[in-house]
Amino acid sequence: MPAATENSLGYTGLMRFLALFAVLSALAAAAAAVGADPPASFSATGSPRPVMTSLPEAAVREQPPSRRALVDARAELQRRYREPLFRADTAAGADRAASLFVEAAAAEPDRALKWLLLAEARRLATASGNAALVHSSLTLASATYEFDALQEELRSLAGIPLRGLAPQRAVVLAEVAEGVASRAEIDGRLELALEAQDLAIKAWQRAGVKEACRRAMVRHGEIAAAAARP
Repeated sequence: MPAATENSLGYTGLMRFLALFAVLSALAAAAAAVGADPPASFSATGSPRPVMTSLPEAAVREQPPSRRALVDARAELQRRYREPLFRADTAAGADRAASLFVEAAAAEPDRALKWLLLAEARRLATASGNAALVHSSLTLASATYEFDALQEELRSLAGIPLRGLAPQRAVVLAEVAEGVASRAEIDGRLELALEAQDLAIKAWQRAGVKEACRRAMVRHGEIAAAAARP
């Protein structure tokens, strides 16, 4: 074989090797990035910002249980959790029951009871003004069941009474509402995003965090402008 041909083949082989090496290096870097810890985040008050978690979607999500299935599930709920339900008429009792139900639902194999536990947790968390538990219950529910989790989260958050809500809880409500707005915007649901951002503004006002409120209003204007574009 002529020397020129041998050199050409050697060069081609080397370039192929380098290209393969570059691809493998990129894949390794991507894998490392996925496994890296997320950066710390802080709220406008300087306290750690609650992390808006998202569970991996189940391979096949199912429809929420039927009314008939929920009748049996409710009877089982009353049997197992009579005491925490009895004490859920106060804000502290509702918080404890909601937290217990979210924890129990994570390991509950009965799908109807799991749905009901999360629905009850969401109801109690809304009543007690615990936006973080509202978000946790819906994160777990949306990993198993097929339903409009964004709309349900906004509905639940909007049901939290702002009047009398403690400032720190108002901060959490504002941050969770902004998370809903961001996810809705990514999904192209701009009207829902505007509603969520509006709720965030009201929550920041209740918390008395003026700078965060100002930023939320700017963000609301940006979303509104995007919604107005043809």
